[in-house]
Amino acid sequence: MNAELENILEITSSNVYAGIDVNDTSEMQRKSQIVKDLIKLINSKQLSPDAAANLLEIDLAHLLRIKRGQFREISETKLLEMIKKLG
Repeated sequence: MNAELENILEITSSNVYAGIDVNDTSEMQRKSQIVKDLIKLINSKQLSPDAAANLLEIDLAHLLRIKRGQFREISETKLLEMIKKLG
């Protein structure tokens, strides 16, 4: 690794949220893992975004926001319910 790159990079914890000033870092990490599992489940079932949103009983725009990582306002409980609906 060159010296310039070493000056830019900083080793932190394995929780990416801990390094960016997020209040509930462990909660966000758990939620991101749930979302990852949700997306994996949708893909394994070969569901179109429309079909997945239908099964989850949410609108397509909401599902797409979740898939883009915009899930801060959604509770862990709600995300786990989504997993159960597809399970």
